[in-house]
Amino acid sequence: MIHSTGFRTVSTVGILLPLLLAPVLVAQDTSNFYEVDITKSEFYGYTDLKFAGDFISFQSAAGHLALGRTEAGVTIVIVVGDGTLNITAPEAGVEKFKTVFGNYPMAANFTSIFMRLHPKEYEEVFSKLSMTKTPEDSSFAKARELFDQDFVGSYHAGPKALLPPYKTRHFEFETKEFGQITNEEGYWLILRRVSPYGSVYASRFVNPKQRYEIR
Repeated sequence: MIHSTGFRTVSTVGILLPLLLAPVLVAQDTSNFYEVDITKSEFYGYTDLKFAGDFISFQSAAGHLALGRTEAGVTIVIVVGDGTLNITAPEAGVEKFKTVFGNYPMAANFTSIFMRLHPKEYEEVFSKLSMTKTPEDSSFAKARELFDQDFVGSYHAGPKALLPPYKTRHFEFETKEFGQITNEEGYWLILRRVSPYGSVYASRFVNPKQRYEIR
């Protein structure tokens, strides 16, 4: 009788456990998690690269570019090439900006960019960029390194990509003057230098240029 009761108890737990777990598994919607990688099939030489966001702009005459394309479109742009970077800030952030970077506005020279953006904005900004496929190994190796280093810093679910909201751009810049800079423009603003560490904006600092947009 004892053995029979024990068997029934174990069996009940064995039945209940999958039932308890099932809602959790069903609730985890993975339909917006996208496979993404960079490969030589999406590696290019470019000319006359330009971008202007809310408080950031950059340009580069020539270099190499790797694209991370999902089934929903391109969400990763990796630039390996020299260029110039300019960053300003809304009035409320100017004094802290001066403390972190030593001057205002900021002008710097970059050597690489890791960028996340929504596929719709990629099409609007970069689809007409002059690009030619290239097999250049050393620049691709650098792009691969940046992907491995920076992908898990924003909009990801493990190794898969989540799409940033439209008009939200996440950047990792390598600059000659300030080292690595993290910048994000969306409904909120983020701007940090990695070493020595400094953050311009407080958490959840609302972007005045996007605060009225429907997210």
